[in-house]
Amino acid sequence: MRKIGLLLATMLAFAPVLPEVAVAQERVETLRMRPGATQTTVRGIVIGRISASYRLEARAGQRMSLDLNSRNTFLYFNVLDPRGRAIAREETQWDGRLPASGVYTIQIYLVRAEARRNRPAPFSLEVRIAGRGEGPGPAPGPDPAPGPRSWRVVGVAANDVLNLRESPSPRGFVVAEIPFDANGLRNLGCQDGQSWCKVRYRGQEGWVNGRFLRPE
Repeated sequence: MRKIGLLLATMLAFAPVLPEVAVAQERVETLRMRPGATQTTVRGIVIGRISASYRLEARAGQRMSLDLNSRNTFLYFNVLDPRGRAIAREETQWDGRLPASGVYTIQIYLVRAEARRNRPAPFSLEVRIAGRGEGPGPAPGPDPAPGPRSWRVVGVAANDVLNLRESPSPRGFVVAEIPFDANGLRNLGCQDGQSWCKVRYRGQEGWVNGRFLRPE
């Protein structure tokens, strides 16, 4: 027994020390302003490595202004453009003209050293969007469809899903995921024949790529 104890002690003494791994988590919300409004204020809290992110749709040429307020002086935000590239880093105030139309992401987080203390950091974020921008206007509504009452999903791999999007575009924000073998998608009309179709699925409305639909 004594030999076994000495052997275990030796193994532990020479065992490699694993580095500490910082695991970050993120809460994501979609930010929508009231019709006609140009600014809004959101309130939230960041705790440790759990950041808070807000997604906001805007157009190229519009001006975005952000003002982050918190008692914690180690709280900052990044701004990512629709392609995921950072156009602002580690800021508490920012004002800039937007380079592209699409969904922007505002990431609010604590710097690493402060995040390790795991303290809550309440905040308020003022968001302003000015100008009409250069992007296209609202997407036209679907054409009245004499087609089927409902659709079924086809052509989607068994390990994949069909994205239900906010607008009829591959860049439209994904509002839900539809299973590869789903049926009963209520037909609300299509654009350009059947390029994009508006459907209702389990109470959620949105647009899907028409090539993945067949009459039920």
